[in-house]
Amino acid sequence: MEWAWLIPVFCFAAAPVIVVFGRFLPEKGAWLSILAIGAGFVVFWFILSSWLGADAATKGCFISENTGVLTCDYEREWFNAGLLGDVGSTVLHWGILIDPLTIVMLGLVTFVALMVQIYSMVYMEGDPKFGWYFAVHSLFAASMLTLVLADNFLLLYVAWELVGICSYLLIGFWHERPEPREAAKKAFIVTRIGDVGLLVGILLIWRDVGSFSMLDAFEAVRTGAMNEGVATASAILLFLGAMGKSAQ
Repeated sequence: MEWAWLIPVFCFAAAPVIVVFGRFLPEKGAWLSILAIGAGFVVFWFILSSWLGADAATKGCFISENTGVLTCDYEREWFNAGLLGDVGSTVLHWGILIDPLTIVMLGLVTFVALMVQIYSMVYMEGDPKFGWYFAVHSLFAASMLTLVLADNFLLLYVAWELVGICSYLLIGFWHERPEPREAAKKAFIVTRIGDVGLLVGILLIWRDVGSFSMLDAFEAVRTGAMNEGVATASAILLFLGAMGKSAQ
């Protein structure tokens, strides 16, 4: 299951290739985008199979005391330095967190994205920006999948912002027309409001817990180590971020 990170990587790799070399590729690189998300969908089934056969003895897996379900965390340290005060030393890390919700969302996102791209092959046929559409959609899918897999709030926020950028580009895809252009502007403004709330909520958690890790935050709430006021405020701010994204 620790290879689940490959699922978004396929799409991340496809996007720049389509942008740079799309004009030389069949269908302007659209098939590359479809193959990338298709490969991710295939890997998902291997991940699902591994998940169904996993238990607490499986590498990186344990039964979460917060949720009571099997959870697998594969973490890698990216940057380490001292911080101010007593909030610890590890600043940044990246990793993937797999639990039942992750499995469901991986299957849902890869399947829906694959179907949308196949449908778009016909719907977008003849559009002068055909290749650009598939490049953006590939990045969009990669960002959503990274968001689903993220095991820490910092990585989640980066993926969240990429989703917002891709949404803006797709909503305003036909920016030559006034309606899509105005819709993209409205979506951008609404999303920025929500994103500020999300960022502040994440920073509140980090300041109180000393970590961006979701598992650390959940454990701090369970044990009462997190200040109740901070927990309430950060939860409201995270919800504000979700509201902004939904309103988009």
